[in-house]
Amino acid sequence: MHPSQRVYLYILVFNLCALLTPNRAIGQDDLKQKVGKVFDLIYDYRLVSADSSIAAYEKQFPSHPVWPLLRANVAWWQILSGKLDDDELNRTFIDQLNTSKTLAKNYELNENEAAFSLIIINAFRTRFDLLNNNYLTAAGYLNACIDDISDSFGQEESYEPFYLTSGLYYYFMQKAHDDYPIMRPYLFFFPDGDKEKGLSYLKRCTTSKDVFLRDEATYFLMRIALDLDKKPEEALFYTSALLKRHPNNVIFRLFEINILHLLERAEDEKQAERQYLISLEANTELTEAQKDYFKTLIQPQKKAPN
Repeated sequence: MHPSQRVYLYILVFNLCALLTPNRAIGQDDLKQKVGKVFDLIYDYRLVSADSSIAAYEKQFPSHPVWPLLRANVAWWQILSGKLDDDELNRTFIDQLNTSKTLAKNYELNENEAAFSLIIINAFRTRFDLLNNNYLTAAGYLNACIDDISDSFGQEESYEPFYLTSGLYYYFMQKAHDDYPIMRPYLFFFPDGDKEKGLSYLKRCTTSKDVFLRDEATYFLMRIALDLDKKPEEALFYTSALLKRHPNNVIFRLFEINILHLLERAEDEKQAERQYLISLEANTELTEAQKDYFKTLIQPQKKAPN
């Protein structure tokens, strides 16, 4: 694969396709509430409790494809917690995605729910293969993901989660077109992007009652402001919103530290580092190895995970 294509894939996937799992691909209100509770645990970085809750809730709603998707979600956050080379955890991640896809084929989901589930599965698999430098495999999953997203255009009003996927597509497709001219022949085969439309869709999601849509949209707007638009003040606004809801999420705290460092707000940065370390020590569900790993990310050079 040409280096420019790798750059494009990284940008599109780590920003467009770095989604978690859908809490709207479900029918019953009680099921939605339980999936929402699992998301709260994940965002609070209580991954052991999240895994236990999935096991308990699954007994009430067996064979639903959302449960293996949530398990893949938990595995992904564990992989990012210093376990990139854990073969067993990597196998668990892939197995849960495959299980979810199999269950989805045999479970009664409406057309929009089924499409959204496939977007999530393909996005997750794309990101995983990129992380492991499997570029050709990743390209196949990426193309499938983009096809499913573009097929959902115009359905946003009737199915709210599509505001998130469409918003990401519109923004990043134009961004890739503007910043990587060499990729324009490749992008010719996909629907046009629209940065302003994309941002408006993402901002709409930040006021959603759906915890997944709200927090994911806020996260992506933070990454856009920080990584692409180079607006650290705006990025700090979105990071603060995430931390207000999930003060113990160490990934969000890492971004806060990095942003304050960029803004040269030394005293605030020191306070953020202290709070980061407090959050690490207070989290009884992190192993000592994981805590040590996260501590290395602020010493001597700060670095937030992708």
